[in-house]
Amino acid sequence: MNRRKLLARGAALAAVPLAGPYAALGQASESDVIIIGAGAAGIAAARRIAEAGRSYALIEASGRVGGRAFTDTSIFGVPFDVGAHWIHTPSLHPLSAFGRAAGLDLYGAPDHGRLFMDGAEAGEGERADFFAAVKRGERAIVATGEAGRDVSAGRVLPNLGDWAPSARFALGPFSCAKELDQVSTVDFSRSEEKDEDEFCRQGFGTLVAKLAAPLSVRLNTAASTVDFNGRLASVATDRGTLKGRVVIIAVPPSVIAAGTLRILPRLPERVRTAVETITLGTYDHIAFELPGNPAGLKADELVYFKVDGSRAYGLLARINGGSLHSLEVAGAVAADLANGPPEAARAFLMAALTHEFGARTAAKVGKVHATRWSREPWALGAFTCALPGYAHMRRAFMEIVSDRLIFAGEHAHESLWGSVGGAWLSGERAAKQALGVLG
Repeated sequence: MNRRKLLARGAALAAVPLAGPYAALGQASESDVIIIGAGAAGIAAARRIAEAGRSYALIEASGRVGGRAFTDTSIFGVPFDVGAHWIHTPSLHPLSAFGRAAGLDLYGAPDHGRLFMDGAEAGEGERADFFAAVKRGERAIVATGEAGRDVSAGRVLPNLGDWAPSARFALGPFSCAKELDQVSTVDFSRSEEKDEDEFCRQGFGTLVAKLAAPLSVRLNTAASTVDFNGRLASVATDRGTLKGRVVIIAVPPSVIAAGTLRILPRLPERVRTAVETITLGTYDHIAFELPGNPAGLKADELVYFKVDGSRAYGLLARINGGSLHSLEVAGAVAADLANGPPEAARAFLMAALTHEFGARTAAKVGKVHATRWSREPWALGAFTCALPGYAHMRRAFMEIVSDRLIFAGEHAHESLWGSVGGAWLSGERAAKQALGVLG
């Protein structure tokens, strides 16, 4: 067991469910800490605050907890992670350990993906060439970022030959939810390599929801304004005004940028720049039933495809070993589909499956459900990646503003951005900062 895994195992000791007065601490009319957003970051923050015996108000605009980690069982009759599914780098955070402590079934994701080209599985030589191209591109971006040159990742790619479109998809949209021209080399280089992943058979969203269960959460309570002008901070919601000494904002920066959540007085210039430059990209699942495994795919395997143009995609096959699959679309392709008519996603799916596996396989597709995270009003995107030149602005989300305002979320973590684990750790960090302010 390496040091990182040892630390995560130690953190798992905190997985004991909260009991006793902790839910009651979240029911006070005036709280020590107001937490806006009951996603992973908000849940982590509330747990820490409650464990310290401080009162909190955890509010959530939607009718459920989890934020962008949400498992649905009604659409397909089996667990379907509408948002986050991969538990990335489980040795760096306690979420997997929490899940096991809660009795959930977690297992390792397959190590390597397969490659299809021209309607058939690629040979070992072509597969090696593809992954070598991805690695060359990754090394070029990382080397540039580590040298302190924060430029567009697309500018520094070497010549990747015939594999360029597929490699660009793997490095940009699939990994960062953005085309490489919108990806900061420094942000990319600081991201922890996702060389270990796990899945939760009951759903990643189910795991996150279990961690919120002992807390008092005020659902369907949308915050519209945070005002720090008084002795206590006040948060105006559609269900009244809350008062507190410290406010933790655990919602995506896109919600602030859109004006859905206003902060008074005006945010410092540094924080406003962070809101405008640590932006969310687009990543969606086109989930579908494909009974009988006509394509001969393995359970939970990731399939890449060689493409000639820009309309690339990946496939997560046979989720949990069943008949549910997900075509993974991201970047410009996902944005186009999300902004198009509802039937566009199914048409895109059928064209992709016909091209890769043949019309007979495509004809066996059953129910289809496409996510549109960029259209979800409390998310407005999938996850963040800094725009070129602005990776350093993530730190603005880790600082205490005006002695009473603290940010949390995957956007507020320098190396685990874009992951639920990063969101969770940022929530714990925000809670510690809040407790420091409270003394």
